[in-house]
Amino acid sequence: MEVFFSHINIYFFYFESVLELKKEEKKRESGFSLFSSLVCGGGEFRRLRSKKSGLGSVKSKTMNVMRRLKSIASGRSSISSDPGGDSGTKRAKVDQQAECKVHEESNLVERSTTGLEQHMASTSLETVASTSNVTSVARMEKSGVDQLPNEMHEMRIRDEKTANHDEKDVEATVINGNGTETGQIISTVVGGRNGQPKQTISYMAERVVGTGSFGVVFQAKCLERGESVAIKKVLQDKRYKNRELQIMRILNHPNVVQLKHCFFSTTDKDELYLNLVLEYVPETVYRVSKHYSRMNQHMPIIYVQLYTYQICRALNYLHHVVGVCHRDIKPQNLLVNPHSHQLKICDFGSAKMLVPGEPNISYICSRYYRAPELIFGATEYTTAIDMWSVGCVMAELLLGQPLFPGESGVDQLVEIIKILGTPTREEIKCMNPNYTEFKFPQIKAHPWHKIFHKRMPPEAVDLVSRLLQYSPNLRCTALEACAHPFFDDLRDPSACLPNGRALPPLFNFTAQELGVASAELRQRLIPEHART
Repeated sequence: MEVFFSHINIYFFYFESVLELKKEEKKRESGFSLFSSLVCGGGEFRRLRSKKSGLGSVKSKTMNVMRRLKSIASGRSSISSDPGGDSGTKRAKVDQQAECKVHEESNLVERSTTGLEQHMASTSLETVASTSNVTSVARMEKSGVDQLPNEMHEMRIRDEKTANHDEKDVEATVINGNGTETGQIISTVVGGRNGQPKQTISYMAERVVGTGSFGVVFQAKCLERGESVAIKKVLQDKRYKNRELQIMRILNHPNVVQLKHCFFSTTDKDELYLNLVLEYVPETVYRVSKHYSRMNQHMPIIYVQLYTYQICRALNYLHHVVGVCHRDIKPQNLLVNPHSHQLKICDFGSAKMLVPGEPNISYICSRYYRAPELIFGATEYTTAIDMWSVGCVMAELLLGQPLFPGESGVDQLVEIIKILGTPTREEIKCMNPNYTEFKFPQIKAHPWHKIFHKRMPPEAVDLVSRLLQYSPNLRCTALEACAHPFFDDLRDPSACLPNGRALPPLFNFTAQELGVASAELRQRLIPEHART
C-alpha cells in the first residue's frame, strides 16, 4: 500500500466523516483508502475492498486518472472550446448520462413537460433555425415572441415512447409499494391549531412526476379547491425527525417552492410515509435547457439572466436569512413556470443548517455540480458550495452542456483541473486544511474566453469566473452575484419577456434579505424605478 501511495505521489490525510464514514475511517491505515474511495466512489470501494482483486482495480483507476492529468500537462491532450471532456465518445455520453442520473443521484425530482404546452398555448411561438451565436439569439429575443416552442410537447412524447419497460416496472412498483396509485383519492385533516377549525382536504393522484431513492413525487388535484399540487412521499424513519420538513416549514420566499402542508400515511407493511404537499410548478431548468440543446440552439440570454438571478436571490435568502445550505443545486432541482419564467428552488432533502466547527458529510451534491472542496474531502465547508453549483448551472445554460461532466469523484476533479488548472498549495489549503501535501502534474488554466463562444457577453463570462473559484472564500456571495453587471438588463425599466409580458418579481427584497448588504450594494441591487 505504501509503495502504491508513493507511486501516485498524492498524499491524503486521515479525516473523519461523522455521519456515515466514522466507523470505516478507524479501520483505514492511510490516506490511500480515502483517495481510492474518491476514485471509485465510496460504495464501490467498499465492495472492492472485500475482494482479492480490489486493490488492483483501484490501482488501475488511479493510474488512469494520473495518466490523463500528465497527458494534459504535457500537451498531448488538447482542450478545445468543448470543455467537458477530452474525447468525442465522452461528449456523446453526456445526454445519456444525464437521463440516467434522474434515477442514479439521490434526492432528485424531475418534472415532466405536460404543463408546459398548456401554459404556452396562448402564446404565438416561433421556431428559429439552428444558430450558434449570441447575435442570432439577440435577434430572437427582439422578435417579440416567446422562445419556448411547442416542440417541447413533442419532445415529451418522444421521451415517453423511448422509455424502457424496466423503468416503468420499477416506477409502478414504487407507486404500489407506497400505497398511492393514479386516480386514488387521499384525504387528510388540516388545521386544529391556534384556534383554527379542522378541515378535511382530499387530493386525487393524477400522475407520477418523479421517482428516486427518496420515494416518489406525484401531481395531484385538490378536490375542494381545484388547484394542482405536487406531493412528495418519503419513507420516514420513526426514530428521527425529518430534516427536510423542519427546514421547509420555515421557508417563505418567491423563489423557493412553497410547502402547503404535510401529513403522514401508512401501508399494509406498517411503513410510515411523510407526504409533503407542495405548490406545483410544471417545468424544470433541466428540461428547458435540454430542449434548446436538442434544437441545436443556445438558450436566449434573457432566460439565462432570469434563471441565474432568481437562483442567486433564493440562495441569499437561504444562506443569510434562514441559515441553510441547499447542498444539491442542479438544473433538475430548479422549477420554472414557463408562462411567467418565475424560478423556484426545490428538493431540500440534502439541505442542512451548517454550524461552524461542526463536521458535515463531504459526499454530497450531484457530481457535475459538486464543489472541489467536497471532492477533497472537506467536512467543515460553507454555503460557498452552493455558489460553485450556481456557476456550473450558469455555464451549462450558456454552453448547452455540462461544464464538468466527470464520470467519478476524482474524474470530476480532472474535469475541473482541465479548465481551472492545477490548484495551488494555498488553494488546496483553503478547500481542506487537512489536505496539506500533494503533487499533481502542473496544468495551466484554460482561458475562459476559449471555453465560451467568442460572442458571449463578457459580463456572463466574468460572473462564471467569479463563481468557479477554487478558494471558497473568493467566490462571490449570492447577493453580490445578484448585483453583478450581467443582470443589468433585468434592471432596465423597459425590460420584459420576449413575448412582451412583464418580468417576474425580481426586486421586492425584504429588509432581512438586504440585511447583509452595504448601502452601495443596495444601490446596485435595486433599480430606481423599483424603489419605494
